[in-house]
Amino acid sequence: MVLDLSFASIMSFLAIMALLLIYSVLDYRDRRVTNEFVIIGGIVGGIILILTGHFTSNIVLHLTALLFVVPLAYILFRLGSIGGADAKVLVVLSFVSPGVELVICDEPVLEAIIALGWELVVMLLGGYFYWRVRKKNEASTPPLIPFLLVGYLALQVIAVF
Repeated sequence: MVLDLSFASIMSFLAIMALLLIYSVLDYRDRRVTNEFVIIGGIVGGIILILTGHFTSNIVLHLTALLFVVPLAYILFRLGSIGGADAKVLVVLSFVSPGVELVICDEPVLEAIIALGWELVVMLLGGYFYWRVRKKNEASTPPLIPFLLVGYLALQVIAVF
């Protein structure tokens, strides 16, 4: 396995980590992430991707991740599984950092889809278990973005080994 430690990859990782940390704090504290934060995060992430050349060198990966996540996030939102902020943050995540190469197969696009699927599973299961443990106020929804951060970090750790 070859770990990509290029400047573009490191900047993409740092950008999405900063965004996910900010979004996680907002989601945990207020149970909402405003559109302004999501839009600014997407713009800043896009600028970083373009300036570092990560977007142009991995355009197929970025577009595939978006084509996979946008409909899936919309469907999960319409079903009530995730909130609007969760769906928007998933789209920003798939754009700024579409996945890592796990070297499980020869197709990096398939690996990106597997990576995003892993992050979704961790987010939804984490939110479910959080809700089960903290049933004090059943009307409140669990914060899912912190669990998305955990899934993203776990995936990065798996990619290192």
